[in-house]
Amino acid sequence: MKSAVCCLITAAAMPVAALAQQADAWPGRMVRIVHGFGASGSIDFYARLLAAQFKAKFGQTAIVDMKPGAGGTIAAASVARSAPDGYTLFLMASGHAAAPGLYSSLPYDPVNDFTVVSMLTRSGLGIVANANAPFHTIQEMVEQARKRPGGIDYGTPGIGTGPHLAAAFMQAGAGIRLNHIPYKTQGDLNTAAMAGQVPVIMTSLFGMNELVNGGQVKLLAVTSKERATRYPGVPTLDETVLPGFDVVGWTALAGPKGLPASIVAKLNELVRETMTNPQVVKNLASNGTGPWITSPEEGRKILAAEVTRWTRMARDEHIAPEN
Repeated sequence: MKSAVCCLITAAAMPVAALAQQADAWPGRMVRIVHGFGASGSIDFYARLLAAQFKAKFGQTAIVDMKPGAGGTIAAASVARSAPDGYTLFLMASGHAAAPGLYSSLPYDPVNDFTVVSMLTRSGLGIVANANAPFHTIQEMVEQARKRPGGIDYGTPGIGTGPHLAAAFMQAGAGIRLNHIPYKTQGDLNTAAMAGQVPVIMTSLFGMNELVNGGQVKLLAVTSKERATRYPGVPTLDETVLPGFDVVGWTALAGPKGLPASIVAKLNELVRETMTNPQVVKNLASNGTGPWITSPEEGRKILAAEVTRWTRMARDEHIAPEN
């Protein structure tokens, strides 16, 4: 009997030992970095930035796998279903935190079904108007919106995204109603703003520099409580039309639940090396954003707090995905 028990214990331990050995040898093949948006936007840029570092650091290729739609929930669901072996990673955006408040049900838990490696970036969002829009300040836009409820179109990079939610919170706080026009990608959104297809957009500040400096668009305000370092002359919503308003967009690198600690440690080191590179920091700053590096434990706490906060706001303001 004793020998039989020993055999059973040995057999049960073998898969665990094998998994540990595989984790220590990671990465032994190509890695996928999944995100829920199209090409040309800030999320895609950050994913490709990390992917580019894999070859130099690990000697393996990482590819970016775009799964746009439903505010990033399609991509999140695919990662949550993946094996926790380090070969499927997730470039998570702030809209992920509001999904429980937007959708009646999700095929995953936004916190417990993921392993946070590190937060990655954070920055205020921008309210950006076409150069020929009939308003020149955020105060003028809000005043016109109050006179014409639903009469002003605004664009975002998609339903359920951070900019969409920030715009919904802004409308609720200011007592206005705008008409939402969702676009498929950040590139499409920027083109719409330049061409005047919509008079105003809520967007990441990433990639706005040339358009603002070239006079093709007007940056009316930013959503963070502090002014953007890259645009010190642009006011915040807090100091103009919405005292106390403070919404930032963020990104994080994560994997499925149960990602081995040894892989998490290697990935966290990759994030730290990448996001402290002087050239990367300079590039981010020129695009109005900055690095946000954390430990895995701190990142998980931040994610949990953000999910609670954004979910509550989405429910309190009765925001539906189609609005």
